Amino acid sequence: MNLSYYRGRSAEDPCYARYEAHRIQTFIRYFGEEILDVGAGDPIHLDLLSHDHGRRGAAMEVNPVARKALEEAGYMTYPSLEAVDRQFDTVFFAHVIEHVSPGSIYDFFARITALIKPGGTCFIISPVSKWFWDTPDHYRIYDRAAIRALFRDNGLKEELAVYQGSQHVAARVLRTLGIRERVFRSDVLFPAYFRLSNYSRRDLVMVGRKPQ
Repeated sequence: MNLSYYRGRSAEDPCYARYEAHRIQTFIRYFGEEILDVGAGDPIHLDLLSHDHGRRGAAMEVNPVARKALEEAGYMTYPSLEAVDRQFDTVFFAHVIEHVSPGSIYDFFARITALIKPGGTCFIISPVSKWFWDTPDHYRIYDRAAIRALFRDNGLKEELAVYQGSQHVAARVLRTLGIRERVFRSDVLFPAYFRLSNYSRRDLVMVGRKPQ
């Protein structure tokens, strides 16, 4: 993965951090006590889940620089899915599945399922809009039908499938207008902005549950 492409899309941006915090809060009921963040990148999601919601987390991250940052933040890390030696209540991955080639997706998802405890969940955020093709290392769009088939083939029961917006484009518009920070800091304006951004349907959020 070309990490230079993703610089700036991290917890270092307070507006991005607030957007992700609101998203996690929206779906917190689907997260169990122990969480594996696959392709974590930076600690933002694990920080939100552990500090704000009392969960415990670990990360699978192939990039050694990102992995070091996760370890410095206090998280157990694994360099590959094969290195993960235990199961978790929730396996979570945001904007990761699109980096998996069609030839590898079945083995990838079988491994993901094996790492979920009985009764646990698989939580996926997948980009589905046309901007997907602007990113150089995306293989394909995994839409609702594709992820539903992966759930079915691996014995997971679909519990959630909703479309959401993405804060990047809208936030750039707000920045151009000079009101981005004002909107993101406002407890009145930000929730309205979050709801309106979902009409862009740029991300697909899906949850599958493993039988007991």
